[in-house]
Amino acid sequence: MTVEADFDPLAEEFARDPHAVWARLRADCPVARGARWDFWALTRYDDVIAASSRPGDFTSSLGIVVPKNPVSGRRAPLHFDPPEHPRYRRPLNAVFAEERLPTLEPGIRGLAAELLEPFVAAGGGEFVAAVSSPFAGLVFADILHLPRDYARELNASGERFEHAQARFDEASAERENQHLYAECRKLVAGRKREPLDPREDIVSALLEVRIEGEPLDDEFVAGSLRQLLVAAHVAPTALLASAVDHLARDAALQRRLRTKPGLIPAAVEELLRLYAPNQGFARTATRDLEIRGRRIRSGEMAALVLPSANRDPEVFVDPEEFVLERSPNPHLAFGHGPHKCAGVAVARAELRIALEELLARTSSFERAGEPQMLGWPVYGPETLPLACS
Repeated sequence: MTVEADFDPLAEEFARDPHAVWARLRADCPVARGARWDFWALTRYDDVIAASSRPGDFTSSLGIVVPKNPVSGRRAPLHFDPPEHPRYRRPLNAVFAEERLPTLEPGIRGLAAELLEPFVAAGGGEFVAAVSSPFAGLVFADILHLPRDYARELNASGERFEHAQARFDEASAERENQHLYAECRKLVAGRKREPLDPREDIVSALLEVRIEGEPLDDEFVAGSLRQLLVAAHVAPTALLASAVDHLARDAALQRRLRTKPGLIPAAVEELLRLYAPNQGFARTATRDLEIRGRRIRSGEMAALVLPSANRDPEVFVDPEEFVLERSPNPHLAFGHGPHKCAGVAVARAELRIALEELLARTSSFERAGEPQMLGWPVYGPETLPLACS
């Protein structure tokens, strides 16, 4: 059955300003049909909450992004719903627990300083390549206890994979994908030989999981690690670049945060709301469903459009505006329900520390050119030229 499309995620209009498209759809067609990939987009806050909370109706087991990424089997924890999901998620919760932040923050701050010092000394440059991307990749690599030089090589491979995926270059994406898988297999083999504390190491934690008394297959653990490597890089990279771009266009806000750095955590929450990077995070309908008069058929995918939900005027007053001390601020930047991001505390700390260090090391910064934006399913700058002093 053919359903007329309501928007095209690859259209020039959408790439230029997806928020204008989401605003139109929220008002006129809140359950919208994409022009490609046979999917629906849920654009209203309440619908995203409901779909995220009902794995019996919307499953993660058949893929979590539109368009589907080719995967060789299900990966934990993202491709599992309750009651299976907690078995895989619980070990990760310990590694990313907020209680571990005092241990992790010095390393995160040191890495931010290491990347920002030459960037600021040079008067700026291309922020994503110089700071945002390596920062996200190396923070996660530190959590994996990887040597820094090796981590940079792994991050570069991840960047090439993401670049190829964004341009639908399947051959290049698969080449880097296989390289990442091979490296993850080596990491798993190394942890089996020399395990670390599973409360502090993701690989060791997954290797300790038992299902009906049996350990997870090594290839399953390697595949889950490969998925986490990409997930932990894509969203934080785009989010930090979006946040810095916002500040680059608001000198008054920069001055206020430099004068009162205690306001930075509140700014982080509002920046998370405005610039949630995941547009194509998705579920698959397990049965025919009707939402706001639209029929979503069993087997069809529905994108939970977090950037749109976070600007829903039925939930947020002045939703398109940055409100520094917005309260309440129940944004969905990290998702909702069983699959809410495990790394919430670390991601918040990453963004806060990077902004603290950038603001402390500069008297001002501004755009030095127009950013090039990422395309669906991610929202945020792919490049961000900055001048700083």
